[in-house]
Amino acid sequence: MIVKNVSTDVLIVGDGIAGLRAALEAANRGAKVLVVSKIEPRTPNTSSVIGGWITHRDEHEIEELFYTLLEEGNFINDQDLALTFAREVVYRVPELRKFGVELKIEVREEERVGAFRSIWRVVGPTGRLGEGLVGPLRRAAMDRGVQILRNAIVTRLLCSNGSVYGATVLDLSNQRLLAVHTKAVILATGGASCIYEKSDNPVGTTGDGYALALRAGAELIDMEFEIFSLPPRQLCHLFSDNLDEDKILRGPARAHYTCGGIRIGIDGETRVKGLYAAGEVTGGVFGSARLGGAAVADTIIFGYRAGKAAADYAKGIIKIPLLEEQVRVEEKRLENILRSRGNSPSKLISELKKIMWQRAGVIRKEKYLVEGLKEIRELREELENIAVGKFSNLREAIEIDFMIEVAEAMCLSALTRKESRGSHWRIDYPKPDKDWLKNI
Repeated sequence: MIVKNVSTDVLIVGDGIAGLRAALEAANRGAKVLVVSKIEPRTPNTSSVIGGWITHRDEHEIEELFYTLLEEGNFINDQDLALTFAREVVYRVPELRKFGVELKIEVREEERVGAFRSIWRVVGPTGRLGEGLVGPLRRAAMDRGVQILRNAIVTRLLCSNGSVYGATVLDLSNQRLLAVHTKAVILATGGASCIYEKSDNPVGTTGDGYALALRAGAELIDMEFEIFSLPPRQLCHLFSDNLDEDKILRGPARAHYTCGGIRIGIDGETRVKGLYAAGEVTGGVFGSARLGGAAVADTIIFGYRAGKAAADYAKGIIKIPLLEEQVRVEEKRLENILRSRGNSPSKLISELKKIMWQRAGVIRKEKYLVEGLKEIRELREELENIAVGKFSNLREAIEIDFMIEVAEAMCLSALTRKESRGSHWRIDYPKPDKDWLKNI
């Protein structure tokens, strides 16, 4: 396998809103920035399918928004993160205009619908949904010298003595392994909703960042909280006067948003030095359920903060250890997967999605979760003999490895929380319990 060494100041994994906002801020502070995304050019990511999002009218409403976030999260939010969100959203959203984003602002005063609150502005970019935001941010980043490598997937973070110094990256387009040596890393990979058989997320939302962070020594928090959506129900109220209830088509809920994730501080920092995270890949901001319309604002606020902090941290790093042995170990592992005979990653992915939907989906119970963990661990054993035959199929092999890691964390957390709270519903513990006003 061809191995190429690459150096940068800040490596950002993910080119959605959080990753691009982080890239812009890091570049503005003089950092050399490389963004890596496994999404191919012209392929949508999570950020491209967003709808409206919120801010508040002025700084006098900070306290009310803060309390609303806590109420929606059933009071297990990280309060420092929630307060940072409430304080900064009114500033971070409007400044997007300087990057070419055309904002459309409308004040909603009508009755609350679904998870949306009626007292704040709903802000959305003009143009085709999220592309009206992602497109300008990407162009602004490239104008500032940010390098964006697409159709590439990070396979592991390179760490030493509690600090991160790089990553191995499979460049699928050029069929080579990159050893990226960097002073700081920002994970902005989105959620894990595609770990379920039924999801409304774009393909590729497989929880990569959670697994990368966990293996590097960072902590995960609130992994039991996955929001499942029912879009048809949210739309039906608009036409309720003209609908025949018997003729409404019904379908299953779909995995929509992962509330839990990497434990961070207010600047996106983790307990691994030099490792930061922003956006849906993080946990703590929203607790057990997310306020509707808040996800995009979260990526903007903490993308900005993580980019700023990572660039400032990078200025203090004089020398980057190359960690060549870790690169060689990863190269050998990937070459072994390239053998022609073994378990198919696509088959394992399909099996895992079914396990998660049946054992850890909307309805949860100790028996289901225990069975799910057993089945997930059996799949892990099958990973030892995984094979893809050709380079272009390596992405699925990497993804199933990450997905199994994340699925186990989700099931363990759901099994541990013996109550129902927010998006976590246990039919054997159907009510909230004040003794569980804490994080796992």
